[in-house]
Amino acid sequence: MGDSYRLKIGDFQCLVVNDGGFVGNAHMLFANAPEDELLQVLQRYGHEPDYLPSTWTCLLIKTPNNVVLVDTGFGTGSEYGGQLLPLLREEGFQPQDIDTVILTHGHADHIGGCVDGTGNVTFSEATYYMWRDEWDFWTTEATLKESSEWAASIARQKLPPLAGQLQTLDKETEIVPGIRVIAAPGHTTGHIAVEVASRGEYLLDMVDVALHPIQIEYPEWYSQLDQIPEQTVATRQAIYSRAAEQNALVLAFHFSPFPSLGHITKQDRRWKWQPLD
Repeated sequence: MGDSYRLKIGDFQCLVVNDGGFVGNAHMLFANAPEDELLQVLQRYGHEPDYLPSTWTCLLIKTPNNVVLVDTGFGTGSEYGGQLLPLLREEGFQPQDIDTVILTHGHADHIGGCVDGTGNVTFSEATYYMWRDEWDFWTTEATLKESSEWAASIARQKLPPLAGQLQTLDKETEIVPGIRVIAAPGHTTGHIAVEVASRGEYLLDMVDVALHPIQIEYPEWYSQLDQIPEQTVATRQAIYSRAAEQNALVLAFHFSPFPSLGHITKQDRRWKWQPLD
């Protein structure tokens, strides 16, 4: 299916773009799963414990009046990512065309493309949005020390240059008509999801609420990367319910294979992930 995928949500043109990816493992992704049960589930899903591919899937939405980008990928200079800008250009979008950038949280694979290698803001014409608690966490030295030095160094490099173009949020907000930010904390303290709605059709970009399709069926299995595990589990239940009630098409940033799209339904009292055909 390539590394970009177009779809329509009502009157909105959407473009899903694969910035890159990496290979995770079961110990990292399912930190609290009982080992015997986890091995059985992995086998049922056809997965190897040490080979769990992950995508980095960004979303662009062209509305009648705005061009909105959700997350910026890893940026250039990495062997894992950095495909967002070339793919956007292939699809006819230049950085200056984007007027709104929503940063869902402060991890490197979401903020890495905000600033180029020389420290200039990549999307120079855009207003950036981030949840206030998230911005404060990643721009305050006292809390940065709670993260790995690598993650902290990326945040120090990528976020301060945005200050003049950034607006922080502390409540669920319609950023532009039809595009709403949804509080989805747990993976990080101020992690957000993004809902796209037009003419009764919905796309819910749940970003890192879940990192693997198994966590749809087993929302109680959190990862080593989830900052607040108990909150992660509660947020999953709320987001899955919202997606099912709206019959929303769901985008999951890390779900392989690309384009990381599907639906969430309930079967036998368990949530299920149904990938887009």
